[in-house]
Amino acid sequence: MSNPLRQPRPSQAWMSEGGGVRARDLALQDDGVLVEQARKGDARAFEELVRRYRNEVFGLAYHFLRGREEAWDVSQEVFIKAHRALSRFRGDAAFKTWLLRITANQCKDYLKKRRVNTVAFDDAREAADAPSAGLNPAEAAGANELGAAIEKALEALPVKHRTVFVLREYEGMSYEEMAKVIGCSMGTVMSRLHHARKKLRSHLIQMGVVEGQ
Repeated sequence: MSNPLRQPRPSQAWMSEGGGVRARDLALQDDGVLVEQARKGDARAFEELVRRYRNEVFGLAYHFLRGREEAWDVSQEVFIKAHRALSRFRGDAAFKTWLLRITANQCKDYLKKRRVNTVAFDDAREAADAPSAGLNPAEAAGANELGAAIEKALEALPVKHRTVFVLREYEGMSYEEMAKVIGCSMGTVMSRLHHARKKLRSHLIQMGVVEGQ
């Protein structure tokens, strides 16, 4: 089977998106059909799956690793692993959920190898680095200050709490989807998310960004 992942950088054509009638036909297929076609050796079917979910994979990797180059490298490894493991995808969870679980595990392995204990969030950094559109200068300054404070507070969270916070608040996943991605019970997910929000608020209170006792 040909490898649809050849160019590793977003400045290039990271992955082929195809064109013409064939590409339009693939875009209309659901994930299950594409997976079956990819299993049979259809590289274009897998390329369509890559096109659908590369942003989600990159986004989750970036939230973990906080570096664009590292996130692109890990994203490519994720799709290579997924491509090789298609025969083991049983459809118990959605393809996207399965793919993000591979992403989370790949990021954890990357962090362990480099002994990295903290990550930051792209959204908070962007808020801290650039004025908010549509706000007057005073409002923009307040938004930037809050963005920087949130980034710092999130960096202080343990990885297990930061992970559920990202999946819930940034990826918009349900508790069931989060449990499948992380590989734990929904009760554990809810407990970790509760502690993540509680600790995040506590950090923000200590920094004087929000009011509280």
